[in-house]
Amino acid sequence: MSFIQLLKKYILPEEIDFFKELQEQSEATRKATHDLYRCFASGDQQACAAILNNENQATVLKNRNMGDLSRAFITPVDREAIFRVITHLDWVLISIKHLVMESTAYGITDLKEYKKIMRQLRDCADLLAQGFAALHHNEMEVICNKAEEARTMAHLVTETYVQAMSLVAEGNDIHLMFKHKELLSQIKSIAKRFHVTANTLQDISMKLG
Repeated sequence: MSFIQLLKKYILPEEIDFFKELQEQSEATRKATHDLYRCFASGDQQACAAILNNENQATVLKNRNMGDLSRAFITPVDREAIFRVITHLDWVLISIKHLVMESTAYGITDLKEYKKIMRQLRDCADLLAQGFAALHHNEMEVICNKAEEARTMAHLVTETYVQAMSLVAEGNDIHLMFKHKELLSQIKSIAKRFHVTANTLQDISMKLG
């Protein structure tokens, strides 16, 4: 082993590509959100099953990123920003899983009336994944644009949520109203986490710029 190799192994801090790791985690989130759309908007039961079965892969990425963050000597931006991205992307996946679990428990498999809001969530995940890909490649202008677009899309999800809730409130079946209220609340939670993640992504770009 050369002197340089020994120096890197025992003296210099390990270099961890956190932006690549965040890109990978955001991509896993994007895939889960697409599965969510196919599950409820298209009635694809394989997509529903994939959401539950893919939890381990997403958990592996989250645990790896957390582990690397905890042991890293140097990070490209403050640890808190990286921590927020990791935790909120993980929360999105947890909320997606809970949405599928709740709908299954309630015996509701058809949510085609919420196709619009599911599509907005999918588009929001796409924008964030593009933003984190730009972060990995140090494309500052693209990062800011995608973060702003994702934030706007998350806001549209909230607007659509309000419209959907107003329709639920007009129903006559109190039990069905409760079930749909709970499902819509999970959808709103996903949008909220997307919004916070978009804010953090733009915060990171400002610190780098």
